[in-house]
Parts: sequence; C-alpha cells; structure tokens
Amino acid sequence: MEPHDTSTAHDYFPPFGGLKAFYEVGLTGSAVEAAARLKVTPSAISHQLRALETELGVRLIENRKGKLFLTADGKQFFSQIRDPMATIVRATDLVRSSPARKRVTVTLTPSFAAEWFLHRIADLEQTHSDIEVNMVTTTRVVDLNREGVDLAIRRGAGQWSGTIADPLMAETIVPVISPSLLSSLKATSLEELLSTARILGNSNVEGEWDRWCRSCGFTSPDLTQRYNLPTYELSIQAAKDGLGVTLARRPLADPDLETGRLVQPFSDVTTARVETGYYVVRSNEPMSSVVKRFHNWLLTQAE
Repeated sequence: MEPHDTSTAHDYFPPFGGLKAFYEVGLTGSAVEAAARLKVTPSAISHQLRALETELGVRLIENRKGKLFLTADGKQFFSQIRDPMATIVRATDLVRSSPARKRVTVTLTPSFAAEWFLHRIADLEQTHSDIEVNMVTTTRVVDLNREGVDLAIRRGAGQWSGTIADPLMAETIVPVISPSLLSSLKATSLEELLSTARILGNSNVEGEWDRWCRSCGFTSPDLTQRYNLPTYELSIQAAKDGLGVTLARRPLADPDLETGRLVQPFSDVTTARVETGYYVVRSNEPMSSVVKRFHNWLLTQAE
C-alpha cells in the first residue's frame, strides 16, 4: 500500500544539506570550521547556505569583513532548529555505531589533539579496542548537552557552569626558541634575549606574555617587537622555523623539547606556574559505562 501524500505548500521540507550547513555555521560562526565538521569544502558550505536562503526567501547569514553573523531572521530560524538538529545528530550516532564498538564523542582543541591526545590513541586501541572515538577539534566552548558531546578536554581554571570538571594535568608556561636562532642571537640573559628576538604571541590568549613576565619578575617585551599569530599551533611552528621566541605549554611542548626542535632558554629563571590546567569536563548527567571507561582512561594517561 502506497503511503498517502498529505504534503502541502506549508509543510515542504527545505534542503537538508543547507540545514546542516546553516546549523554548523550557527554553532561555530565559521564556514571553515563548519566545513571541517561536515567533511566538505568551505565553498560547498557557502553554496548550500545560498541555496537554503533562496529556498526560504530570506537572508540568514551576513558576512562582515570576513566573519559570518546570523541575521535577525537567521537567529530566529537557528533557535527553532537547533534542538531538533542536535537530536538528529545524537540519533544518527546511535544508529551508526555498531553493537561491537561503542562511540564516545570528545571535544578538544587542535593543539591538545595534536600534541597529547593522538600520541595515546595506540594505547586506547590496545586497552579498550571496542571504543570508537569521535573527535570534535575546536577552540570553541561546546555546549555538551545541546550538541550531543560526551566529554570535553578544556584548558582553564576548572569552572564551567553546569558541568563537572575533573583535573587532568597541571600546566607550566615556558618560553621556547629554536636552538639555531638562540645560538645566532648570542644573548647572555633572558632580558637580553627578549629585547633582541622577535616575540611571537597567540591572539587567542590576550596578554599572555605580560602575565608571564609579571609572574617571573621581568619587564614585558616592547610591543613593537611582538608578532601575533591566530593560534597556539602557529606560534609554536613559527618558533620551530626560527622566527622568534614564543610561550609554550608544558607538557604539550615536551616532545619538541625532548627532540631538540625547541629549547627552553635560561631554564633556571623561565619557569612560571599558572592557575590554569587541563580538565576532563562532563555534564551533570550520569555517564554511560563506555563514557566512564574512556573518562577513566584519560585520567590514567595523565598520571
């Protein structure tokens, strides 16, 4: 028996590709990040958004100097579809995961994923071979409940509203530089080094150099010497390429220090503990057995 078609002009379903693109842009505020999450190109995201806007007959997104913002209509539309789309994502994960493998979704920053987490995947596969990890790499603070994310690894002071944060590891901030650049500058003290080398900053952490210098009792480097990069990863890569000195986070920077790609100059006077660290963050809801196993594995890896 054929299903009875009761559709009318008022209940037509818009193109789902456009809905997905709009949902991800609404969450992230970035076509590039939305494209990465959906595993498509940024141009595909733009095309899908235009098609959705054409279908609905309204502007949902506006571009202001390279940044995307929701229009008034876009904000209203996003508020209505956000929870249903998150429910679809969770339902899809449940259906897609095979009975033999249990999926855990974890969000973490790209730097933490590259410098710490990925180095430990082999151990996870050996000790918990049935756990399938879905990584969401972003610097954005993800709403765990709304976006169907089980755990987050976050850097901060351990206080995020409506969540439980378990300490993963403490953090130490140290200056790092390539050994070749350090040798060429021939500085005899940290003050001399900071006055002659280019200072590489991380735009995501405003005032980090000033706070670090105050904690160590040094004068902050002159603003004219500073060159800000948009991410921690780029500042570290620039230091490895010999472009200047930057602030690194241990233990994330330990592999580069151990291999000698970077060095900590004048290490006897350049270690400052900060009031931040890394935490495994979860919602107030009880964890499932597989999420709890993954959560405990994370804590064990950091010991």
